[in-house]
Amino acid sequence: MKAVTINISLNPELAEFARSDSKARAFDSMSEYMRDLIRKRRQEQINQEVALLEKGMENAPRGDPSDEEMAEIVKTQHRLRAERKKRARRS
Repeated sequence: MKAVTINISLNPELAEFARSDSKARAFDSMSEYMRDLIRKRRQEQINQEVALLEKGMENAPRGDPSDEEMAEIVKTQHRLRAERKKRARRS
């Protein structure tokens, strides 16, 4: 996969923190340091989503949903997607 360059601007305080933290943690470059931070943030997000799914599964009924329950699930999913699209258009 081809790398994409992203430039960021930091205030002097954050820039100094990033430099010293990257040196203290023995990163070869600021790019490696930023990639590590992004990977960790991505993993945090994945962990949060998995925890949410696991919590939902704890209270889920056992077995497959009935045809009526499945139809209601699909209907709700379509409604939520439509609402999300409307909000996105307004933003």
